[in-house]
Amino acid sequence: MFQETGISLKKINYKMLMALLLSGLFPAIYMAVRVRFLGNIPSDWGVNIASQLSWVNLLYEIVNEAILLPVFFLFGKVLKNKEDTENRLRTGLIITFGLYCVLSILISLMAKPLVIFMAQQADLVSATVTYIRWESLAVVFSILFRFLLPVFILINKERYIYIFLATQMFLSLFFDTLLISSLPFSLNIGVNGIAFSNLLTNVILVGICLFFLSQSGYRVLGNKRTLSFSWTREWLRIGGYSGVESLVRNLAFMIVILRMINVVNEQGTFWVTNNFIWGWLLLPVLALGELIKRDCAEDSDNINRNFRGYMSLTTIIVLLWIVTIPLWKSFLVNVMGVQNPVDIFNIALISLIFYIVFAYNNVIDSIFYGIGRTDLMLIQSLATNLIFYVGAYAMYLKGIFIPSLTGIAILFGLGIVFDSLITFLLFYKLMKKDIVLA
Repeated sequence: MFQETGISLKKINYKMLMALLLSGLFPAIYMAVRVRFLGNIPSDWGVNIASQLSWVNLLYEIVNEAILLPVFFLFGKVLKNKEDTENRLRTGLIITFGLYCVLSILISLMAKPLVIFMAQQADLVSATVTYIRWESLAVVFSILFRFLLPVFILINKERYIYIFLATQMFLSLFFDTLLISSLPFSLNIGVNGIAFSNLLTNVILVGICLFFLSQSGYRVLGNKRTLSFSWTREWLRIGGYSGVESLVRNLAFMIVILRMINVVNEQGTFWVTNNFIWGWLLLPVLALGELIKRDCAEDSDNINRNFRGYMSLTTIIVLLWIVTIPLWKSFLVNVMGVQNPVDIFNIALISLIFYIVFAYNNVIDSIFYGIGRTDLMLIQSLATNLIFYVGAYAMYLKGIFIPSLTGIAILFGLGIVFDSLITFLLFYKLMKKDIVLA
């Protein structure tokens, strides 16, 4: 068994894994700086307003996952055919741009009633609406960058990925410092500066992406070939499953978890805790997930070749989490600039056991996405959200469950465990050939 695990570990593309790891690390660094800048704004209104983007991002994530998650599989199929790849890039960009323009307009128009529904503090509603409208514009260009990035991962252009990351971090830090910091030369325009920073950064990144695609032999702009949208039927089918899965999952999270967080008035604490967990602790887990999607999109046989290696790397990551627990408070204070880390540390510690389960579940989820089996993701999402979260919300409405920050964290964690059990069962059936591979 150990020999097979060693062989599997040797087959993993560590150069690409490092590039993907850094692609998560760089945003985490500038997010830490951003949290510091927001923390320097008088009172906690800056963090509370910025934290409301959590539920807005969930609305976008529904479409993101329909559009982006099938990309590895869909581009992996035609990567050896330059004309087909160029066509999918061009038509995909047109569809993505148009769809997100419409979505951003709708969210901007509905921002005020949505903010009120999500129980934001009354005195912050107007400022929150303005912030969300600016962020809705920035998201359009952010998604275009994220649509293009998987192509560079699939063609093993690690050097370009490093350039994107360095540029992204530099621009984000530069614009954040210029717009929202408390430094003497800063324009100090408050939380809206985050949206302006995101907008400017992503517009520049899209331009750089298109340039490097041209350098790699893929002409997206100025290409005279006739556009073909026939491939989008498969995109619609695979993305449809993914989008419905995301809709169910994120609506449940938004209505059950985030609304409860607003009710107990812990938006800022929850937002910073999530940034710590998803931006730092889960960073290597999510990077590994992106590599798994790439490997499985390239060749489904990589599931059997690399599975032991994927699980072994996940175990190493989990052990690192446990070993570094004594350093978490210091990290929150000195790196993320959190003035009172006790609540955040406690919630992160409570959540740890659940995110250990998530780490292993992430391997399976990434395999499903890599081979285009988003229908399996939909099955586990429907089961989790319609059984677990609907039941939990019913208990809340009847007064059986009284929300608190700790209670909500445990509730969310139990949802992760419930979801993972279903995922492991589906994967077992997939490997036993009870479910067709693709």
